Amino acid sequence: MEQKYKRIISGEDAGLTAALLRPLLWAAAWFYGLVVWLRNRCYDRGVCKIERLSVPVISIGNITVGGTGKTPTVIMVARALVRLGRRPVILTRGYKARCSESSDEVMVLNIECPDVPVVVNPDRVAGGQTAIESHQADVLILDDGFQHRRLARDLDIVLVDATSPMGIPGMIPRGTQREPPASLARAHQIMLTRCEQVSLELADMAAGLLAQWVNPRHIFQQRTRVAGIFDAQGTAVTLPKSGATVVAFAGIGNPEAFVNTLTGIGLNVAAGCWFDDHHQYDAARDVKVLTELVQKHAADACVTTLKDWVKIRKFSFPVPIWHVKIEAYIDGVGSELWSHALADLLKDK
Repeated sequence: MEQKYKRIISGEDAGLTAALLRPLLWAAAWFYGLVVWLRNRCYDRGVCKIERLSVPVISIGNITVGGTGKTPTVIMVARALVRLGRRPVILTRGYKARCSESSDEVMVLNIECPDVPVVVNPDRVAGGQTAIESHQADVLILDDGFQHRRLARDLDIVLVDATSPMGIPGMIPRGTQREPPASLARAHQIMLTRCEQVSLELADMAAGLLAQWVNPRHIFQQRTRVAGIFDAQGTAVTLPKSGATVVAFAGIGNPEAFVNTLTGIGLNVAAGCWFDDHHQYDAARDVKVLTELVQKHAADACVTTLKDWVKIRKFSFPVPIWHVKIEAYIDGVGSELWSHALADLLKDK
């Protein structure tokens, strides 16, 4: 459903139904944009109260729907804060979690940052107070926080995907923009993510475009690298020199970026099976589909993201299932500049 919707709003679907739907989506987007403008205006004018907590808050968010590399960035920031000797706590709303279960993002954060507590609460102010009182947090990381303006932040980091900087043009639901690009002027920093998947020239061009809203010195080019491929038992997989043939699957906002990551490490992706973002897997139906794809393409294994793996790790698969761990980083001089900026933010706080 999600992929079909994207084909409609991007114009790839040229059918009659899509043509009739697009004007309706434009109308809905106009009303959505009006609500966003009014809400931001209320916060800008002080009509809506912004609440400040007793410790610094670092927000990580975006202005488009779909994957922009948010979870790897949260992990990168959390690890950097621990290296600085701080006690960070991550605040999240626990998006699309099943009843009595953690969301996929929370499970990934618990695996990748076991020493950093995660507080799940849709009320970010209340969650922040819990983090301070129960976990003695001295800095808070606000996950997906750019639109959550009620909680004051000391550093607003906005992620922009280098492979599709502004997403599909237009506000939701006509496009994929949660806010108009001009809202980037509220950001303290912009991280251009997935820069390894575009040329240096395109990354620099995107950074130059973003400089109309944010000081160029506060725009950082972020890359991701594969930290390892692991099997169902958590053992590192050693790929043969000739590579391996795999069936890729995931419930993520940007499957093309995942395929690029896999091909970048020498895997041959024979087929892809893509689900809606935050897909809740069915132990019978989905296992059957994936098993048939592996057999059809004589693949060595199925491979997925860590975010998807945490939801299926208790399933029984008749074929090998691998998952990829990736990590985000800022390369070269930019890494030092960003580290110094983070340390300066926390100085005397």
